[in-house]
Amino acid sequence: MQAELYSALQPYFAKAFVSLVVAGIGGLMLWPIRKVRKEWVSLKDAVVATKQELEHQRTNCLSTLQRQGESQITLLTKMSDTLDGVRTDFKAHTAYIQGLVQSPRKAYAKK
Repeated sequence: MQAELYSALQPYFAKAFVSLVVAGIGGLMLWPIRKVRKEWVSLKDAVVATKQELEHQRTNCLSTLQRQGESQITLLTKMSDTLDGVRTDFKAHTAYIQGLVQSPRKAYAKK
């Protein structure tokens, strides 16, 4: 009875064994693809996170510049007024020095 049962089930066992071997080989062939896909998703998530961080930093920078804009305009106006005064003083000093250089020299008598 066992021999008859074994001989009757042998083709099914053979097919099941071949199916398991093919499935194992297929799994081994697909393993690198799964690994690469997992790495690809990880890298893509990292790029998205970096992009979001850069957008956040840019937003913070622009809002800071917007807040500081009016105070910078005030400071630049004060600096411009100060430099205008310096330029006027420099012009007066230049005219004075040119007057000294162009004044006639006295001839010194030799002893």
